[in-house]
Amino acid sequence: MCGIAGVFNVPRFTVENVEDMIGCIRYRGPDEQGAIKVGPAVLGHARLAVVDPENGKQPMSNEDDTVWVVFNGEIYNFIELREELKAKGYKFKSRCDTEVLVHLWREEGDAMLQRLIGMFAFFIWDTKQNKGMLARDRQGIKPCYFMDIDDGFAFGSEIKTILSLPGVEPEIDDVGLNLVHTFNYCPPPRTCYKGIQHVEPGTCWLIDGNGKREVKRYWSWSMDQEKRHVSEEEFATLLDDAIRLQMRFDVKGCLFLSGGVDSSIIGAHLKKQWNEPDMLCFGLDCTVPGYGEFEYAKQAAKAIGVNVTPVTYDESIVTDNIQNFLFHADQPHGDFSFMLIRKLCQAAHDAGVIVAFNGDGPDEILSGFTHNQDFLMKHCGSALPLPDYFKRITYLPTEKRSILLDADFARSLPDPMAAFRGLMDPYAHLSAIDQIASYEAAILGPGNNLIKTDRMGAGLSIEGRSPFLDHRMSELMTLMPMEQRFNGDVSKYFLKKFGLRHFEKDFMFRKKSMPTLPIGEWIKGPLKDWAHDTIAGLDPSRYQVANARTLLENHIAGEANNTRELRTLLTTSVWMAH
Repeated sequence: MCGIAGVFNVPRFTVENVEDMIGCIRYRGPDEQGAIKVGPAVLGHARLAVVDPENGKQPMSNEDDTVWVVFNGEIYNFIELREELKAKGYKFKSRCDTEVLVHLWREEGDAMLQRLIGMFAFFIWDTKQNKGMLARDRQGIKPCYFMDIDDGFAFGSEIKTILSLPGVEPEIDDVGLNLVHTFNYCPPPRTCYKGIQHVEPGTCWLIDGNGKREVKRYWSWSMDQEKRHVSEEEFATLLDDAIRLQMRFDVKGCLFLSGGVDSSIIGAHLKKQWNEPDMLCFGLDCTVPGYGEFEYAKQAAKAIGVNVTPVTYDESIVTDNIQNFLFHADQPHGDFSFMLIRKLCQAAHDAGVIVAFNGDGPDEILSGFTHNQDFLMKHCGSALPLPDYFKRITYLPTEKRSILLDADFARSLPDPMAAFRGLMDPYAHLSAIDQIASYEAAILGPGNNLIKTDRMGAGLSIEGRSPFLDHRMSELMTLMPMEQRFNGDVSKYFLKKFGLRHFEKDFMFRKKSMPTLPIGEWIKGPLKDWAHDTIAGLDPSRYQVANARTLLENHIAGEANNTRELRTLLTTSVWMAH
C-alpha cells in the first residue's frame, strides 16, 4: 500500500507541485517519498515498504531508465513473473514487485494487465516509445482519481492530491452530494467534487506523447455467464493459493477477525500458512450489548487455535474519529462503520503491524447483506422490480427529500430513481440475484465498501489484504448457481456449508450480524448535543435546516426511526465544515 500522484501534459505544473501532491498523502507511504519529471509526465510516489524495504524506492525505472513507473498496491504473483522475465534476459535490481511492471510493460505492453494477480493503480511511461499507461485493478481495490486540466490531466490515489495543485479550487458537485443522500455514498465514477472522477476499475488509459488518450476496458464483472456447481475442493485449493500469494511480505501482519463467516474462514486457512509462531488477531468489542461481535470472534479464534485481542469502543468513537474518517475518505459517507475499521487499524498500527488480512469480498457476490435476504426470498426467481428494491436501499425516501433538501439542491438530481435505473441498465437482462450482485460488486464495492478498507488503513499506514478479492476467487464465486448462493432463506449458502470444515453448524448458519455501532441510539443519548450542533451546522443553501432539526427531535423522542436519513445529514455537515 502506497500513494501515487502526478500530472501529464500540463507544463505549468512542476516537480515541486507533485511533491506537494505526495505530501498530502504521506501517511500512505511514510517510508520514502519522491518525484521526478519523465518526458511529458511528472510522477510522484509515497512508499510503504512491504516487500524488499531497502531497494524499492519509486519512481522506479528499468535498467536503462527508459521505462518509469509509480505504483500503489501489490502484485501477488510477482515472483513467478520475475522468474519468467529473467529467463528472457531482463535484469532486476530489487526483490520488490514494482520492478516486474517496467519489464512486463516492455515485453507485453497493455496485455500485461491480464497477467497480474493483485490490487493496483499505476502510471507507467516509456521514454523510448513515447507512450505510457494509467491502469487500475479489476475490482477497484486500490483507488485512483483524475481531473482533466488544460490539455492533460492530474491523477492521484486520493482526491486531496489533485486539490493541492495551484489553481485547482474545490467545488462541490451537487449531483454527487445529492447521490450521497440517495445511496449513502456517491456512486463512481462521479465524486462530490466538480471535475474529479474515479479511474474506473478494470480499465487502462493508453497515452501517447501528443496527449492522445484511449480508455480501454480489460476486465469486467460477468454475472451473465453460464453457471456451474463449484466444488468445495476447487474452492479450497484456489483460496489456499490466494493466501499463499498474499503471504508474500517482509513486515509484521495480523488478521481482523469479526467472528463472521468470511473472516473466520480466512482465519482458518490463513493459520495453516502463517509465517510466525503466533497469528495476531484483532476483534471489535462494543460496550453496548447486542452490537459487539467479540463473543463470536472468540469462538472463531478458539476453533482456529489463535488468540484474539479485543478492540473496545463506545460512543466516543464517533466524536474522536469522524473528522479523520471524512478527511481520509475525501467524500461524505453515511456508513459509520468506517470508524470501526479505523479503530481496528489503530490497534494494529499501535502493535507495529503493516499488513492486515480481512474477509472482504463474498457479501457482494453471494447475496450476503441482510437487506437482500427477505427481498430475494420473494423475487430471486423473477425479474428485479427496481422501484421496490430502490425503496429498500435508498437513504432519503421521496417524501423526505421535499422537506429536508432545499428546492434548488433537490432539483440538481431530478429523479433519484432514474439515477438508480441508469446505474442498473447494464445489468437489466440478468436475474434479480445477479442484478443485485452486479450492483454491489461493480458500484457499491468500489464506491463505498472497498474505500472503507483502503482509506481507513491508509490513514494509519496499514495495508489490507483480502484473499476473497483475488480476482480468481471472485470469478469462481460468480459461477455459482442460485442454490449455492441463496438456498431457501440462507444467503452465502456455499460459504457457510464450506465453513463446516472448520466450525460448528450453529456458528456458521446463525443469523448474519455485522460490526456496527448504535448511532441511532447514541444520538438519542450521549451524542444528543453533538447531533444537535452538527445538524444545526448544515448548509442552509442546500438544506432546510429547521426541518432537519425537527427530524432529529422526532427521532430523539422515539416518534420515528430516522437513523438512515440522519446518518447522511450528520456526515455531510461535518464534511462540508472541514
